Amino acid sequence: MRIAITGASGFIGGHVRKALSKSDHEIVSVSRKPESLKPMAANETVVEIDFHRSNNDWFNSLGQPDVVLHLAWSGLPNYLDSHHLEVEYPAQIKFLTQLIQNGLKKLVVTGTCYEYGLCSGAILESQMTMPTTPYGVAKDLLRKSLEELKKSHEFELTWARVFYPYGDGQAETSLYTQLKTAAVNGETKFDMGGGKQVLDFIAVDEVSKILVNLSIENSKVGVLNIGSGKPKSVIEFVNEQIQKNKWLIRPKIGAIPDREYEPHSFWADTSKLDHL
Repeated sequence: MRIAITGASGFIGGHVRKALSKSDHEIVSVSRKPESLKPMAANETVVEIDFHRSNNDWFNSLGQPDVVLHLAWSGLPNYLDSHHLEVEYPAQIKFLTQLIQNGLKKLVVTGTCYEYGLCSGAILESQMTMPTTPYGVAKDLLRKSLEELKKSHEFELTWARVFYPYGDGQAETSLYTQLKTAAVNGETKFDMGGGKQVLDFIAVDEVSKILVNLSIENSKVGVLNIGSGKPKSVIEFVNEQIQKNKWLIRPKIGAIPDREYEPHSFWADTSKLDHL
């Protein structure tokens, strides 16, 4: 099977590439920065693409893949930037529509838990989306546009709403990376928010494994939550990472403000994921 990965040089993309490098499948890694994809696996080819630019046939440019795992999204980690709606969404839907019109039969796209908005408790995939950030709105709009496209074109669509992945290679502004950097640099205190917020943290290796399975094995999945399904407060997560990695650092609670655009307490209902 030929699997094209957009955003291959990104946080999740790097872990997906690593997982697929151990398989017999052909990997087509797609990136605007191909130099960042070295070293390459034996079963991997790299295609340099910026889908914000014009191209009459992206499908053939990617070697007519059996499935596209679409991870690419620019403008992060600023979730409040209008770029997501004004620039990213139009480029994304144009790119994906052309892939489908030219022959793509299976598409797996990473969505976000921000599509749900300011909700509480365990979240089912069937719950109405009410995003409050430009990023969440743009992702939700892309999903709706692809579902509308299914009415006129035959292709499989899996929309994977990822909750709070963490791990090596994550953005410098992420909680995990900031904590690890501070600990490795020998700092004794870690400035953080109130720590009471309850979220769904999931290791990026687990996320990548699920995405690979969705690309290779599972069909006609529709919308799927990718999370641990195990709610955990931010301070619990921080202390867990400190203990696990034996870091000599202590959290300084309340040193920075919490994000106002995030729910106080929500996590993935993983019943559907567990069934798969």
